[in-house]
Amino acid sequence: MHFLYLISSYTKWHYTEGFKDLSRNWKSFILFILHFFSLGFLFRTWLAPFGRLNEEYKKGFNAEVFFETLVVNTLMRIVGFVLRTIVIAACLLVLFLAIVFAPVALVLWVFMPFIILFLLALGTVNLFL
Repeated sequence: MHFLYLISSYTKWHYTEGFKDLSRNWKSFILFILHFFSLGFLFRTWLAPFGRLNEEYKKGFNAEVFFETLVVNTLMRIVGFVLRTIVIAACLLVLFLAIVFAPVALVLWVFMPFIILFLLALGTVNLFL
């Protein structure tokens, strides 16, 4: 008798609260990805120098020193841009995969009790063969 009550309680939870939990977990996972890659920060600092490595322009005009500083600062901005672009692309790829696999997880969640029963029956049959 208790086993039948357990099955009905689990089924009720699985198809009501379980869907809510799955939705909350998916939203949390998306937020985790955005925070893990710091996507907003990367977009705000996309053209900033890499590692804040830049030269200060010296007072007075010396063409050689001015162009040295200009080249170093430009190279550091290019390196920062390239590295941030790679990380942004990785973040967008992971976000895309999370969004694509969310419906797959939802379908699996719907059929999971039946899949478990099928695998349990298959294992029991194979145990005695």
